[in-house]
Amino acid sequence: MQKFVHWEVRDGHLIWSFKEDKVSAEELLDGCYIINSDVPIELMNKQEIVASYKKLMLVEQAFRNLKSVQLEVRPVYHKTDERIRCHVFLCMLAYYIQWHMNQRLKPLFQSDGKNKERKWTFEHVIERLKSVRREVVSSEGSSCKVVSTPDEEQKKILDLLKVKL
Repeated sequence: MQKFVHWEVRDGHLIWSFKEDKVSAEELLDGCYIINSDVPIELMNKQEIVASYKKLMLVEQAFRNLKSVQLEVRPVYHKTDERIRCHVFLCMLAYYIQWHMNQRLKPLFQSDGKNKERKWTFEHVIERLKSVRREVVSSEGSSCKVVSTPDEEQKKILDLLKVKL
């Protein structure tokens, strides 16, 4: 804030004021950003450079998902490098599946409300699918497979995901 506010202490009192010229100059740049690239114009034009920069948001989102409760790559104390690589591979595979699920669920998400009125999120979809079960019931030497019947919401989700029970 130092570049926007001038202040001094005079006779034990704090006296301050905004540097209006600095504030006005900064307002001109609100919402603008500058991208500097060393890629030759022959390889990428301005629009391609901006588009690739904006795609970095997807990479950042992926890392947030890996570190969050959704996929939970957290400090893991495996004993060997091979186990660490396997753990990270499984987390990346989980993210890959999550990404494809989000693509297939787009119609559900887009038909939903906005912000706080929104019902459908990836977390909510997972929560709704948790009660779908497929189990083997055994009794006196015989067994049979039992699949729970999905409700309407679950059926809609499974249809979008192209999952057959």
